[in-house]
Amino acid sequence: MTSMFVSSVGKQSIHQNDTTGPLPEDSRNFFIQSYKGFNYYLIDLNEVKWSSLGNVIRGCEAVENECWKAQEEFSTYLRKCDVLSYAEKDGRIVAFDAVSILNSDPYCVYNNEETMVLKAFRGRDIAQRLVIMTVEWHLTKTGMRKNKDYIIFTSISANPVVVNTYFNKSWLRILFDSSFNPSPRLIALKEEYCRKHGIELVDERYPFCLKNLFPGSNSFDPSDPKYQFSSHIRANIPPDFEHMVRGDAFAFMLMVPMKLARLVTFILMVKCFGMEYFTTRGVGLFSSKRPLIPSTLNGRIPSLPGETFSVKTTDQG
Repeated sequence: MTSMFVSSVGKQSIHQNDTTGPLPEDSRNFFIQSYKGFNYYLIDLNEVKWSSLGNVIRGCEAVENECWKAQEEFSTYLRKCDVLSYAEKDGRIVAFDAVSILNSDPYCVYNNEETMVLKAFRGRDIAQRLVIMTVEWHLTKTGMRKNKDYIIFTSISANPVVVNTYFNKSWLRILFDSSFNPSPRLIALKEEYCRKHGIELVDERYPFCLKNLFPGSNSFDPSDPKYQFSSHIRANIPPDFEHMVRGDAFAFMLMVPMKLARLVTFILMVKCFGMEYFTTRGVGLFSSKRPLIPSTLNGRIPSLPGETFSVKTTDQG
């Protein structure tokens, strides 16, 4: 049976203040819902007591290490994010989704930095559920929907399979402002993002090609036909784009009106979690309008000076 639950602010604060050690991966403090044998959790990283996250961080780090060669310690990387959601089964974290937010006047750049699933659990739509659930939380439990007119969904990858998928969503390219037909406003938001995180471009003529983001992280055979950029993508990246050794990456950004984003997310939540989504009290249609998990997405955790921000996305189902 599917169920949803979000701890109240008061109970969460009391529990965390009384905690002297790490909470378990299946802590009810972070629990959102259960579905088809997997439990889903979400943590507002701007509010949580970090000394309680040891087990969660180690569990997510194990998932990341199986998926690719990480650029830095997971705990260091996580302090640059705003929200972490993860899926757990039998006390083991099997997948996670990390998100960061950039607010700029009526725009919200929603960066889905990293979504990874253990190989043994792929093909069960866990990644999709995590991503949609986290978007739902942002739209219903923070001030994003009230204070912003547009949300810019962002995903950055050095994997040709993922980048090809960006372009293949042809109806998105036609209907919305995106990296493949960008407006000056979208390019300006991308530049603001790059300035904030110290990211350089491969070539100034290609504003969405980011330099040296994931050096050495790709472990696939670059001669494998499966891992080749399509002709459409090659037309949108410079000749010296180098994704294997240097780790250059393509930033896909899609600007969507906030009201439309809410409607689409609602439909996808029903698709991902079934009809019980309608009666949940945690996140969803009939949940409390007041955030049950506090959010301070405008107040970031202090970043570590002198370090380049890493954005990581894998194409795992």
